[in-house]
Amino acid sequence: MKHVVMSLFLALAVVGCGNSNEGGGDDGGKDAGPTDPHSQGGGLCSASNACPSGQFCFNGLCAIGCQSDSNCAADQYCDLEDMGTPVAFCKKKSVSTCSSDSQCASNQRCVEGLCSLRPPANPPSCNANTSDFNDGCDKYALCLDPDDSGAQQPYCASFPSCPQNGVCPTGQGGAVCNDGYIPNKGRFCMQGACKDNSNCPSQWSCVKPFTNAVLGFCSPGAMGFPCTENAQCASGQCMASAPGMMGMCM
Repeated sequence: MKHVVMSLFLALAVVGCGNSNEGGGDDGGKDAGPTDPHSQGGGLCSASNACPSGQFCFNGLCAIGCQSDSNCAADQYCDLEDMGTPVAFCKKKSVSTCSSDSQCASNQRCVEGLCSLRPPANPPSCNANTSDFNDGCDKYALCLDPDDSGAQQPYCASFPSCPQNGVCPTGQGGAVCNDGYIPNKGRFCMQGACKDNSNCPSQWSCVKPFTNAVLGFCSPGAMGFPCTENAQCASGQCMASAPGMMGMCM
């Protein structure tokens, strides 16, 4: 789990105080969010001939996307905050958690409580340590380092779209909806990230890299995990060079 937290560290370290309210959102989770943007619409439609779920009637033709919840299936909603694309997409109203790969789709694996697309055998290169958000992944994924040892290459991991109420489940490592916090990324549940302790599992802490940071990352407080104060460590001892500076739990 530690490598997932550390993959978020540099990115979150440069998130400022504002919220751009910039949206988007695709979904790598079993609770698939938007209709596949690569699927084909184009069927004829009218007031008496509705489009399938996940599409809406535009100028007499069915278009991929939605304009209201009525264009979506019963367990979906139309995410009108998705401003990163020409149209909004239908997304699951709720997000399920997982404890094993068997609870995810066959092309996914369970990563700290959320279903994520499995990395390909030879994943394209991405930069898990970037500080400018240009990690090499599309707007619906983050570059994660799957192995602290360096035996596996970083890969682009995608997670479920934000649920209708905007509150992502904490899963095993915490999560928060990216409501414009990370520029050029869509509205999906960022695994391991947090705004406060409520986004993290019980007894965990939301550790922010600096005082004015909007987002931080969930930490169990074990030895070697980042901290800014003693209370964030299971040992009660955070070793930092100065008060308020990032340190490590002892």
